Amino acid sequence: MAEHELVSDAFDGALLEALAHFELNLRTLTSSGVRGERRSRRRGGGTEYADHRQYAHGDDLRRLDWHALARLDQMLIRLYAADEALPLEVVMDASASMDFGAPTKFVTGARVGACLTQMALSHNTPARWRIALGKTHEPLSLKGRGELPKLLRALDETVPDGKGAMEHALRDSVLQGPRKRALIAITDGYDAQPLQHALRAVRGGGAEVGLVLVLAPEETNPQERGEYTLIDSESEAASRMTIDGAAIKRYRRMLASFREGWTDFCRTHGLMFVEISSDTPIDAALFRTLASSGMIG
Repeated sequence: MAEHELVSDAFDGALLEALAHFELNLRTLTSSGVRGERRSRRRGGGTEYADHRQYAHGDDLRRLDWHALARLDQMLIRLYAADEALPLEVVMDASASMDFGAPTKFVTGARVGACLTQMALSHNTPARWRIALGKTHEPLSLKGRGELPKLLRALDETVPDGKGAMEHALRDSVLQGPRKRALIAITDGYDAQPLQHALRAVRGGGAEVGLVLVLAPEETNPQERGEYTLIDSESEAASRMTIDGAAIKRYRRMLASFREGWTDFCRTHGLMFVEISSDTPIDAALFRTLASSGMIG
């Protein structure tokens, strides 16, 4: 990764000081009748109505919103929230496709995740990272404000490579818990179907989930034209392609469908969602974007 920026390059004293003014605003919404949690002050033992989601087999019918059923002909489950800190877990895509862009999708995504982690640590909320490479890695546990350098060293030493392992990392997260936690998945969203299956499992296990989708400018606004041999960065399969105006139009339609698919998935399953470009600087504009998604406050 010598030719790329390092994740740690962005973390100077000014950024660390700015991060101290934010906190995570992640909440777990529950339909079980017990308290949910969010990252803020504990205000007491009560619950408050927060949202709805679609009924799923096995849900407690006592939580069914009968008024919504009568008015909308939809089976919706009431969700509740209460105030309590949640541990943070970040699952970071380190597949070969993330090693693209300048800075790379991996570097920018990891910086965003590290910012969220420092916000958690600054408020005495423990954090854990899973770096999803093609092989299994033990999660990195972090506690206390001084633990960020340990995370940055691990990220700087990571070279994105191989096929996507996000699905396996997310399923490991479900198996190893804890059940009540805030989980942020950072990825470019390729292999959408298995990744969405895994995210549904995490959400169904009781976690509050946020998705940070990172795409490079070359992916969202392609300009190159001509004859090319394209090599898949994960499978290494090669194919010849003529990139002309018609091909770019087809690609843009596919990209719009790809984005719409992720937006709809997150809306349907109650995931917070934000898309960022790999050339996004770590600055006030990024923090406003994260705040508008509901991830920070």
